[in-house]
Amino acid sequence: MRAIERVIQAHRAPVGTFSVLRALPDRQRRSIGPWVFLDHFGPFRVKPGEDGVGPHPHAGIETVTYLFSGRNEHLDSAGHRGIVGPGGAQWMTSGRGIVHAEYPLPENEAEMTQHGLQLWTTLPRALKSMAPRYQRIEAADIPVVTVGGSTVHVVAGEFVGDESASSRATAGPAEVLMPTLLWHVTIAPEARFVCRVPSGFELGAYVVGGRGGFSAGLQRVERGALVVYADVSTTDGPSEVEIVNTGRESLEVMLLGGAPAEGPLVFHGPFVMNSVDDVRAAEKRYLSGQMGAL
Repeated sequence: MRAIERVIQAHRAPVGTFSVLRALPDRQRRSIGPWVFLDHFGPFRVKPGEDGVGPHPHAGIETVTYLFSGRNEHLDSAGHRGIVGPGGAQWMTSGRGIVHAEYPLPENEAEMTQHGLQLWTTLPRALKSMAPRYQRIEAADIPVVTVGGSTVHVVAGEFVGDESASSRATAGPAEVLMPTLLWHVTIAPEARFVCRVPSGFELGAYVVGGRGGFSAGLQRVERGALVVYADVSTTDGPSEVEIVNTGRESLEVMLLGGAPAEGPLVFHGPFVMNSVDDVRAAEKRYLSGQMGAL
């Protein structure tokens, strides 16, 4: 059973017309696997035509928007457009550079409440200059696995329960470019969730809502906390993590991880590259119009 290395408490940060809880990057932990950024937005009531994040560039990363509620539109300078609702994801690979925007696009009263996560992965060094691409992942395409009193929405990577589970691995629909996992787990009150994590994967668990006990020591954390698990040797084989819902409401957790990111990581606004020179080159491509425009 994996131990906990640290717990990061998300801080409030402004984004566009609203504020978010930001858990990554952190001063002590800049990445978990390839994941280098985690913003938790909402729930809040949207103002159509006002809210959203307008055109801005990215390079060297993938951006993933996962919705718990609401309806969201993606537009980018490569000509992609996609709309997803609750349980769906916008997965954009910026590669050498792209300009995109995201706006709430509600069609009914329920969709007026926006709630979700915005995450970034850093691309491997060899793929930071690849052509941009986009994946629209609808909720209906994401497999849901029931494990005891828990449900798992497998967005990316392969999910396997604990050693006693007889079910086969369930793969998520996201086409990933590096060993990665992204699972949305809902745990009923008093239920216990256990799963296996591939050998060599770094792992984090972000608490979207509720409260629970994590790992063998059942350290208790609540909404807005990112639990960072201790790394294990690649020779030890798969490891397990345990989460217990200690509250009276459902515990919502996003598990994210994968193979360690290729460093060094240089953060500069919307760019995450491997050197200062690479960041400057990305800025020049954007300012010269090579990333296109919206």
